[in-house]
Amino acid sequence: MALLLVGLIGCTATSTSSPAVEPLEPPIIEFAGLVSDVRVAGGAVEFTDPAGRVRAIDLGDYRQIGEHPCCGELLILGSDAAGRFMASFLPQGGLPEDCDVENDPGVDRGASVEILGILWRKAPGFVATVPSGAPYPAGTRFCFDATGRIGGTVPP
Repeated sequence: MALLLVGLIGCTATSTSSPAVEPLEPPIIEFAGLVSDVRVAGGAVEFTDPAGRVRAIDLGDYRQIGEHPCCGELLILGSDAAGRFMASFLPQGGLPEDCDVENDPGVDRGASVEILGILWRKAPGFVATVPSGAPYPAGTRFCFDATGRIGGTVPP
């Protein structure tokens, strides 16, 4: 009987265990900057970077992060555990002039803020308004700077 009970406990323990979840790591950013002269043709995009160089990318090489299609004022190209991604952010009326905004929910992760499944690094001088590990209030807007880091938040 004791052997049967030990076997049942072992089965219960193994059947309720969940697979290990890999912690998020900040992405590797290959490009972040304010872009101009954007031209989209088919699946290719050409844009001018802040240094005046014309760059070209194939949109099929990147998964899109967020709701803004390529290519808003701020373009970020990077890679994480899920592969290459592209994120594009725009200014929003009523917010600071240098704020290219993301409105999705975010969670403070110490040196980063998790938004859209990506750990976005905080810019120097960023002031967290919630403790590490806590979500920001619904409706918080996150302002990205020209280097693709979060420079601040705008409360709801």
